[in-house]
Amino acid sequence: MVYGEVLIKGGHVVDPAIGLDGRVDILIKGGKIQTISKDIEASNGTRVIDATSKYVIPGLIDCHVHLREPGLEHKETIETGSRAAAIGGYTTLICEPNTAPPIDSLEMVESFMKRVYRKSVVHIYTKACITKGLLGEELTDIDRLATDKRVRALSDDGNPVFYEPLMKKACELASQNKLVISPHCEDSQISLEKAKENTQVAHFPGKPFCHETDFVLREIKCTEQARGWLHVSHVSLKSTLEAIKQAKERNIAKISCEVTPHHLLLDETFRDANGNVPKTNPPLRTREDREALQKSLLNGVVDVIATDHAPHTQDDIKRGASGLIGLENALGVILTKLVHPGILSLKEVVRKMSTNPARIFNVPGGSLAVGMPADIAIIDMDKEWTVEAGKFESKSRNCPFQGWKLKGQVVSTIVGGKVIVDNGKIVC
Repeated sequence: MVYGEVLIKGGHVVDPAIGLDGRVDILIKGGKIQTISKDIEASNGTRVIDATSKYVIPGLIDCHVHLREPGLEHKETIETGSRAAAIGGYTTLICEPNTAPPIDSLEMVESFMKRVYRKSVVHIYTKACITKGLLGEELTDIDRLATDKRVRALSDDGNPVFYEPLMKKACELASQNKLVISPHCEDSQISLEKAKENTQVAHFPGKPFCHETDFVLREIKCTEQARGWLHVSHVSLKSTLEAIKQAKERNIAKISCEVTPHHLLLDETFRDANGNVPKTNPPLRTREDREALQKSLLNGVVDVIATDHAPHTQDDIKRGASGLIGLENALGVILTKLVHPGILSLKEVVRKMSTNPARIFNVPGGSLAVGMPADIAIIDMDKEWTVEAGKFESKSRNCPFQGWKLKGQVVSTIVGGKVIVDNGKIVC
């Protein structure tokens, strides 16, 4: 679909992909960036967005999102999740495959994407399962899944692949098909139960849910043998960062990783507005781990900030469900706690939340260069606001930052040249 001309005037544009950090205008035509220059004049019929005193950045890309549809629509839907994304400045999502049924075949990919085309206000791609049914017993048809370019990675999401030979073969097939493999490097309840029954299941001694680094070392070994690309989801431990750092230095395979806002900013001493420790897997770690994560944003070990947006109902949470939502507040908490205090620059935020995920997962976006899709977020860096999960576009309310006072908010989001969010409200 082609939309009319849009001119963004007077904004401070930050785009590390093209080395741009200054005041310029951006002209959008046919859904793409047509011109970047100072003092562009508007033609008759051109919509003008006044971005004076605002920052203009490439639309954010979240490579770790649970939209729950199909099968779990009581938690979230494609429509509500995509609207939440747009409010938060995200223009592209890459979804996890743990729907019901899981996205483990080309037929399921097609079924999911048909829903996306009908319901989403942002671009959506998907990961596909490593194993059939997320059960860790038999590989999916990776060769066939790779033929659909809407599949951008392989993951069994909350379950590690139990058997090392199976994981090794998955890494080989992913490498041959130039697919990123993005496993969940942590114990799951299913894997722990299987470990009781079968000694061949990947299992490490000691306390459960503390084996992130063990799994990462195993996955790095498999990926290096295959000469593939491993993207480690939601890193949470200092020891894991060291393992990833060493793998990057060896440069045998492509290794990247992500961290969530909640692991960056919270630790095991944190209590939410209700006095509870938020339940997430991996769990919140020590202050030392949290500080190491922040340091690794600066030294390049951590490539991406991803939300792991995981909607749950209150009943789910009471029954022990793990996961937190983050699409609508992720940028705000990062700006407030890392950018305004001078820990991280806005340029680095754009790199971690747009440029790098576009590069790693090979999706359009991540830059405002001429000819690129007009996927844009406009930010008021000085706007103060309070996190009120009860007013979120998301169906779920499991937000650890409820009640936080933030500084810096998205005011406009443009997806493919279409204004989706204007003045902080969905307008499409």
